[in-house]
Amino acid sequence: MKLTKFIIIIFLFSICEHVNSQTTFSNLEELLSFVKTKSITLQQGDIRITQAKKARLTAIIGVLDPTNMNNFTVNNNLRQQVLLLPSEVFGGTAGEFSELIVGTKYVNTLNVNLDIKLINFAGWENLKLAKINIQKNEVDNKINEKILYENIASAYYNIINIQEQIKQNEQNLLSATTLLKTSENKYALGLVKQQDVNDSKASFLTTEENNKQLAFLETQNILSLKILCDIPDDETIVITNNPYLTISTEKSVVNFNDLNYNSNNLKEKYAFANYKQNLASLLPTASFVFSNNVQQNTSNFALFDTSVKWINSYYVGLKLSFGLPTAKSISQVYNAKFEYQLAQKNSEQSKIKSELEFKQLITDYEKANSQANTNIEVFNLRKDTYEKNQKLYSEGLIGIDQTINSYNAMVNASYSSTSSQINTQLAQAKIDINNKIK
Repeated sequence: MKLTKFIIIIFLFSICEHVNSQTTFSNLEELLSFVKTKSITLQQGDIRITQAKKARLTAIIGVLDPTNMNNFTVNNNLRQQVLLLPSEVFGGTAGEFSELIVGTKYVNTLNVNLDIKLINFAGWENLKLAKINIQKNEVDNKINEKILYENIASAYYNIINIQEQIKQNEQNLLSATTLLKTSENKYALGLVKQQDVNDSKASFLTTEENNKQLAFLETQNILSLKILCDIPDDETIVITNNPYLTISTEKSVVNFNDLNYNSNNLKEKYAFANYKQNLASLLPTASFVFSNNVQQNTSNFALFDTSVKWINSYYVGLKLSFGLPTAKSISQVYNAKFEYQLAQKNSEQSKIKSELEFKQLITDYEKANSQANTNIEVFNLRKDTYEKNQKLYSEGLIGIDQTINSYNAMVNASYSSTSSQINTQLAQAKIDINNKIK
């Protein structure tokens, strides 16, 4: 009895765990809201912005570029320096030299050196670079988010399209079943040949297999969607969207989006600031310098002996630092100049591209909308033709070939009608994303 209860508990727990790992989306907005909080791609963009902001703080410090060099040394002069001085200085014979040991055996020294740049052209240009880099990362993040959302919308509506085709195919399967039964009944009565039954059965099997293939295709597209959304393999997602397939008579409003132009314009500014920074690195720097030296000289090791005197010396001053241009520094300046010129051209190109992409969004929507209108009308005509042909076939007025041809035409028209209506919704979704992220 205890074992049975234990098995039941484990079973219930596994069911609960499975339910908790399932995520359902009933529309694209729900999916995009989920992605905004879970996407690793977007999180990486946030990290890059944080990194750029930290680099700006570093650049602020780099303007003064304070350098503090401190050292403490304890020396044991095992053999001290010897000077040769004329002996007559010490009352000796002229022309001879006496040895004089200089310094003490133990020398303890503490040095404190400080260097703060007062004029640092390269540092200021580097700060400008850091500020532009933050803006550039923020715009690039929006571009990446927009591209990600557009790709997700395409994958999402592909799944919706497949689901609608599965529903449509179930209706087609009913028609194929009816046609097969009609041909079998007519064959049983000796009214048609076996070929009629074979052709209608082949049509039925093709329609039945389409259902299986569409199911496989749905699974593949869900996997692609999970990859885009960074959804783990062990988490199940369910798309329950039931689109209202209709065509809007209102003209869609598209706002001009200049994200790509802004990105390239910031890249141009960044390249120019980088060029100026490389030029500024060739200029001299002026610094305030301070040095403090404390020294202790003893004949016996007395590091912690407070009775031994420490001798202090210090100075303050201004330092001008400069170096001659090298082949490497000159090459960097020219490379930065050419990168700036290329960035200018990219900026000009992106401005033209942004204007064309704006018009392309409008054209894509109008094209999809027009195609959907036509495909709906064609499907209704194909459906009417098949239904009449199926009735005529059952009455023995036309052959199976003409009936199956009209059936296949209806099936293809149904797929085209569904796909074109879904494509219209996808075009509208891309317009909404374009209007929202800018």
